[in-house]
Amino acid sequence: MRGVKFGFVSTTLLGQVDASVGGKNGVNVDGYKNMAGTFTQPQFVICDPALLRTLPEREFRAGLAEVVKAAIIADADLFGRIERTTFEALRTDTDLLSDAVSAAIRVKADIVERDERESGDRRKLNLGHTLAHAIEKASNRMNHGEAVAVGTALIAGAAVKLGALTQADCDRIVNVLTALGFDLTPPVEVKRLLKEVGKDKKNEDGMLRIVLPVGIGDCEVRPMTMDAFAALF
Repeated sequence: MRGVKFGFVSTTLLGQVDASVGGKNGVNVDGYKNMAGTFTQPQFVICDPALLRTLPEREFRAGLAEVVKAAIIADADLFGRIERTTFEALRTDTDLLSDAVSAAIRVKADIVERDERESGDRRKLNLGHTLAHAIEKASNRMNHGEAVAVGTALIAGAAVKLGALTQADCDRIVNVLTALGFDLTPPVEVKRLLKEVGKDKKNEDGMLRIVLPVGIGDCEVRPMTMDAFAALF
């Protein structure tokens, strides 16, 4: 940014709970997500839930995928609150929405405070995103939040196969995403998605860094070869 100061006034739910928090600023390169960018913290971030009242339903739902992601990573209580409510209630009840936005921001902010430059815990924020970015690359039918929802459901199923997550917790993840109105059917064959996963910028030394849910409110980062990852699907 060459020293240019900046701030964010987030006008989408996705922006409020994810993009505006953490200081990662990226641009897509050659069709791939966030391949170039900086770690630069904004001077201010304004997240006013009142700004979300005019969001189209689809855009509002997209942001909820990141709220659910945050809950799976580190806030079991938030996950439970989402389970007990409805999409329409979140959309119309400002207090309920403010609580969800604040909790999701806290999850990300707490992790970023410990690991600003993504050398450790911050990788957990990529839950569902390895496959989500592949979905966005392979198909233009889904927005980011919709792709994250599908990616999160797929990786939850993979975590069950690895013995890292119980089937009961996987069912809770799938059920809450479905209840919020997400279609969890991959828009293209998983084999095609796996080809894109191999090009992900998060790959290091030929290994994927896969974020696995190991419970509601807990996840881990596991190094995995591409072949081992593909075998889960």
